[in-house]
Amino acid sequence: MPISHTVWSLDAKKPLEAASLNDEKELELLLRDNIEILSKDWLVISNQVKTKAGKLIDILCMDHDGDMVVVELKKDLTPREVTAQVIDYAASVSKMTVEEIAQLYLSFTNGTATLNDAFLKKFKAELDESSVNQKVKMVIVAAKMDDGTERIIRFLRDTYQVDINILFFSV
Repeated sequence: MPISHTVWSLDAKKPLEAASLNDEKELELLLRDNIEILSKDWLVISNQVKTKAGKLIDILCMDHDGDMVVVELKKDLTPREVTAQVIDYAASVSKMTVEEIAQLYLSFTNGTATLNDAFLKKFKAELDESSVNQKVKMVIVAAKMDDGTERIIRFLRDTYQVDINILFFSV
């Protein structure tokens, strides 16, 4: 069951009215540049990461354990197909080598920082390359979730301990 927070206007003493995003790219750029909105424990590796199947992962991150985090964005309601989409992306990411991930990060930063340096700066620890990409976590970020998506995610989490979550946002 989702938890909801309301943003209030202190001047008007009432909840702010909901708005909408123009497109998903607006949300992607905001989160890519401010990933701590989702988790202070993630390092952005890149965005618009092309999979072997030619699909694009919105944002790819790494956590302090070296686990990869696939972030899929939906600016509106999540169709139930988003679950299969994010699982497909995770399957693709699970096959990535440390070298491929490091190269992605180097390209993302236009050669200004290495993955090892960024990991050390972010997590105050050396990157243990043997622990990189042992698990892939999946996060769907959306404004709303349909019942089918919720049912599928609960089933995967509760029955098979699949690390898949959904985070909601309001504009």
